[in-house]
Amino acid sequence: MKENFELHSLISKLDGLRTLFVYDSVYVIRTLLFNHIIPHFSSKNVYIAVYTETMYRRLERAYKSFIKISPEVKEVFRDVKIIKIGLRERTAFGELYEFLSETTWYKRFLEIIREFGKRDVLILHGFSILPVIYGDKGLTDIIRLLDSANEDLTIIGKYADKLYSERVEALLERFYDVVIRIRRFEGNYLDISYSIDIDQSILADLIPGTFGRFKIKDGEFVRVC
Repeated sequence: MKENFELHSLISKLDGLRTLFVYDSVYVIRTLLFNHIIPHFSSKNVYIAVYTETMYRRLERAYKSFIKISPEVKEVFRDVKIIKIGLRERTAFGELYEFLSETTWYKRFLEIIREFGKRDVLILHGFSILPVIYGDKGLTDIIRLLDSANEDLTIIGKYADKLYSERVEALLERFYDVVIRIRRFEGNYLDISYSIDIDQSILADLIPGTFGRFKIKDGEFVRVC
C-alpha cells in the first residue's frame, strides 16, 4: 500500500489512545480501517471485537469485497485476532481468538481486555448499537468496558453520525481521548471527497479543527487539500 504521509502521521499519534470515529459513510470508515488503521498497527497485536452475528456478517462481506480491490488487505488480516460475540463459532478471516455467547458475554469480555496492554490494539465493531438497544444500560456497559481497559491500550471505537441523541453523544465522547469526524464534503457529485476533522482532543499536538480533505482512489485515502 502506498503511504499517505499526512494520514500516517495522524494515525501514529493515536497509539496508546482511545479514539472515537464518527462517520456518515460505512464505506469510508471501512476504507480507513482496512487500508490505513489496521495496516499501520500491524506490528502490534490487533484484535477486532465484533458484537452480534449481523455485525460480523457485514464485516465479513466488506472484507471479501475489499481484498478484491486491495489484495494486501488479505495479508494484513491474516494475523488479526477476532473476538466474536454471537451465535456461531466461526470466522472467515483472521484468527478466532475467542468466541463468546451473546447472552453471557459481558463479564468474560471485560476479563479479556484487562489482559491487553501497550502492545495491543482493540477495535470495537458493532458495540455502538448497545445504547440504542439497551438505553442507559447499554451506554453504561460501554463506559465500564473502557474503564476496565489498561490505560496504555490503543482502542478504536466508532459510530454512525446521528445514531445517538446529543446527550448520549456528548457523554460517550467524554470517555475517549480523541474524537475524529469523517464527513462527505459538500461539492460536485462528480468530484466526491471527504473531510477528516479532529473534533475533540486532550493532546497538545492534536489541535481540534479540519485535518484535511481526501478522495478515495484504488481503495485508499489520497489528500487533495
